[in-house]
Amino acid sequence: MLAVPAAAQDRAAEIDWENHLQDLESKKAAQAVERAKSIAAIERTLVAMNDGPEAGGRVVAYMNDKGIEVKLGSDVQTEPVSVTVRSGKTTIWLAPSLPAYPRVYGPLVAKEIAALMYADMPASAERSYMVRGTAGRVWIELGGEPSKLPVIEGLKDLKVPAVSEAMGAWATDAAQMALYKIGQAENLPELYELKESPAVEAANKRFVIFLLDERDVRNSAGLR
Repeated sequence: MLAVPAAAQDRAAEIDWENHLQDLESKKAAQAVERAKSIAAIERTLVAMNDGPEAGGRVVAYMNDKGIEVKLGSDVQTEPVSVTVRSGKTTIWLAPSLPAYPRVYGPLVAKEIAALMYADMPASAERSYMVRGTAGRVWIELGGEPSKLPVIEGLKDLKVPAVSEAMGAWATDAAQMALYKIGQAENLPELYELKESPAVEAANKRFVIFLLDERDVRNSAGLR
């Protein structure tokens, strides 16, 4: 075989390098487009939640009152949601790997906010139920259907384990059973098991109000 001239070898190497650079630029452009879509979906989610008359509106009102922001995390973020507090400012970071739909983002954000909303209650199954119930109610307000679980987003029969985990048994069981399952799963006592105190009494009242407030939502969604 004839030897390939050195100049031709150099040019082939240059072409390979140029193609490599073009591939990198194409990937960067595609990633930028996907990030833009995700950021837009986050904004749509918060607007839709704010327009909701119930749980979603309360979550956004709390965020606005506390100056909490929701942003798209970096590409190296492995967990679906992370929360940072820097100089007193709280930010919720959503992983770019999450499907960019309000029914995905909404309950994940709601769970983190609800954990802050009810942080002053004693650690208990009731408190966790209220956190997960807030996530579940936001998902339902955004069009989620418990009867179709584990499908989270019906447009593509999308299943997102992180969202199902955020809602837990609240979205699959009757209220009393959900409370029991949540307590068992998280090794949390129910309020009646705690020593009587003004804090426990106040927490129990908040829980009863929460149950009354969510009753129609659960009934309409086929949950009891």
